[in-house]
Amino acid sequence: MTGDSAEREAIGRDWAGAELAVVVGDYLAQLEKLLAGKPVDRATHDRTVRFVTGKSGMPVMAKQGEIAAVLSLIGLPVLKDPPPRWSYDAPLLQAVEDALLAKPALLTAAVRPNALFAAPPAIALIEAAPPQPLPMDARLARLIHRFDMATREAEDRFLRGLGVASIVAHEVRRLTDHGRPDLAGQVRVATAADPEGCDAISFGQDATPRLLVVKTTLAGEVAPFGLSQAQLDLARARPDAFRLRRVYDLLGEARFYRLKPPFE
Repeated sequence: MTGDSAEREAIGRDWAGAELAVVVGDYLAQLEKLLAGKPVDRATHDRTVRFVTGKSGMPVMAKQGEIAAVLSLIGLPVLKDPPPRWSYDAPLLQAVEDALLAKPALLTAAVRPNALFAAPPAIALIEAAPPQPLPMDARLARLIHRFDMATREAEDRFLRGLGVASIVAHEVRRLTDHGRPDLAGQVRVATAADPEGCDAISFGQDATPRLLVVKTTLAGEVAPFGLSQAQLDLARARPDAFRLRRVYDLLGEARFYRLKPPFE
């Protein structure tokens, strides 16, 4: 057996449409349970998929990784394991699209799941590096636009407020830890009197102001997001002060990364 054929056997590229529907449907069923705060018996789910599709464990795990990659790029949360596998193909994109269209409630739960209400008012965040850009094709771009998770998240006041509160708490800790409790006491959520578009007011260690824009998702670091026109205008007008904080995986590892202008 050649290396190429061994690889094909390992990842199970020869999945029929019905088999893809089974593995994608099962993955989303597990995700629904996770977002509802219910226990998920991964072993039972995997045994069922293997039995129905006739696939062994390695191809099933590989396909689940591809599903995680597609959902991550669309902007949905994913199961903890297996990690995303960025080698998905067009048939899988179609299977994911079909399955998501049949589960509109999942799209809502992916923004405000029942499990979110057990979260504290502000979640301790871990800083991470920004992700590297990933290749984008027209079909994937269409799926991202069709389900538009970024707009759903931006319009959800609870999710947005939780992200802002978490960043404010992080900024207070950062300044306090660096010996600036005076500045930490001035960090706050933005009000109507502040520049339009910003979500929070903070400071550098040298007391320079920071106009923070916070984008929050339950999905991973590659989930798409956008800036409003007011935020773009603010970034152009105040690039010295404008700072973006992307909060992600809010119910998992709860991380964020930093970006600053220019964004165009």
